[in-house]
Amino acid sequence: MSDPVRLISLGGTMKIGKNMLVLEQRGELLLIDCGVMFPDETLPGVDLILPDMTYVHEHHDRIAGLILTHGHEDHIGAAPYLLERMPLDLYGTRLTLGLLNSKLEEFEPAPGMTQTVVEASETRRIGSFEVEFIRVSHSIPDGLALAVHTDAGLIVHTSDFKFDHTPADGKLTDLHRFSALGASEVLLLTTDCTNATRPGHTPSERQVTAALRELIHEAPGRVIVTTFASNISRLQQVIDVSDECARKIAIEGRSMVRIAETAQALGYLRIPEGLLLPIEVIDELPRNHVTILTTGSQGEPMSALSRIAEGRHKHVTIEEGDMVILSASPIPGNETLISSAINSLLSQGARVVHGPEHQVHVSGHASREELKMMLSLIRPRYVAPTHGELRHMVAYRELAVEMGVPRDRVLLLSPGDVVELQAGAAQLGEPVPAGGVNVDGLGVGDVGEVVIRDRRDLSRDGIFLPVVVVDGETLELLAPVEAYSRGFIHMKEAQGLVEEANARAAQAVRDAQAEEIRDLEVLKARVKAAVRKYLYGITARRPIVLPIVTRIGGAPEAGEIEESRPVAEP
Repeated sequence: MSDPVRLISLGGTMKIGKNMLVLEQRGELLLIDCGVMFPDETLPGVDLILPDMTYVHEHHDRIAGLILTHGHEDHIGAAPYLLERMPLDLYGTRLTLGLLNSKLEEFEPAPGMTQTVVEASETRRIGSFEVEFIRVSHSIPDGLALAVHTDAGLIVHTSDFKFDHTPADGKLTDLHRFSALGASEVLLLTTDCTNATRPGHTPSERQVTAALRELIHEAPGRVIVTTFASNISRLQQVIDVSDECARKIAIEGRSMVRIAETAQALGYLRIPEGLLLPIEVIDELPRNHVTILTTGSQGEPMSALSRIAEGRHKHVTIEEGDMVILSASPIPGNETLISSAINSLLSQGARVVHGPEHQVHVSGHASREELKMMLSLIRPRYVAPTHGELRHMVAYRELAVEMGVPRDRVLLLSPGDVVELQAGAAQLGEPVPAGGVNVDGLGVGDVGEVVIRDRRDLSRDGIFLPVVVVDGETLELLAPVEAYSRGFIHMKEAQGLVEEANARAAQAVRDAQAEEIRDLEVLKARVKAAVRKYLYGITARRPIVLPIVTRIGGAPEAGEIEESRPVAEP
């Protein structure tokens, strides 16, 4: 019997984002997508989260290719980081590869990378895999599903999709091809499940166009529309409606400008000549003749919309009569940031339009009835929901069971899980390393859980630094202890507390000397313990206590300044 075909989840399961699947057969790996996830407030300072690609790095010489199903960040955003490490053969549509190439300008890909443009309805041989590309509707043009013919059987991967009968780009999900595949005995379906908790059908993009037309036409001042930078279909809708209403367009936000330029150059975004203006000149026009497209739909603190809301933008101010349209759904965890931005905009006199009741946004993902339709078309033996949190995956399992799929054939995969497919059956194999890799500035993977925990502690309780000067040989206290604090207390208003903490630190040094302790690490531990116990007893808070010990005379020792960890309540 031949070896099993393996499907490996490296991301896109249990959480929304960092989508990445691996298929493995005959010793070859086929990678499907390589996306990022955006951090929430529990990861202070982190810019992006990549999939843990340890398994890919360890087997880089066996990779047949990387397929990118569409151009959203959660599907292509991690690819530049991977391509810096190794050359790969890439497959994607013109738009998807174009968006990737615009990102690669800021990276240094390893030499030897190749790129192959593919189109819907064509089939490619990639190593030992035969891959068919199938058109699906989504919130970005050129979305692709995959039908992969393997030694174990047919695997269908929907990627992100919905059944929109009037999509913005006029290209429908290929129902007929999915139906034909369903007649071919599909072994495994991996499917989008983001909207598995939403009843009915996802509304069409056509209703967004109608809502935008009504709002922009009646707006007495400037209109500012924020959406995901990669939602090219939405950008086109706003551009078309603004042109109808005799409004000029300005695009603001680095990522949106970059994506719009790429999409326009490739023919996926149509901007009439003379309609687009630099943001610097909009003040020269009447306010009711301007529409601004901007980033910041998730309330990101450094985004263009947040800077506008806080009055920090160089060229855009809010006045009474302006309208701000949030044409995006909040990503779970971003609700507080979005609310803050909305409140700031309202306080300056803007009308803020958001929420499903205004129909200014529709999801790019299939709702329950569409998921049922896909399941009935494909009729797979096994199904694995992807692109969802656990709640979405569980909701999809219940939906699949309702449709007649045995419960034990709905596979709820975590990152690192391996499904072995052989002789018409599927079972879990040995997991591989998986998880998330934090990107902070130029650092990739150097901000781990310990650093994140410290950042959380600092943001919650602050830091307290007692400075101790001792004799280099005897560790005898040579000067009064002086403490400094940030984010814990106001030094001038808590002078008594600081003085007593200094006294506790000094006493800890004297006690150590009386016990003839000559070990610097033991001395620092005594100071930490004494100070943090006192601070907790008075404030019921646990700042990071970081003693700074300066030795006068004697041989210096390495590591004289060492970060201390908060302790449990004494």
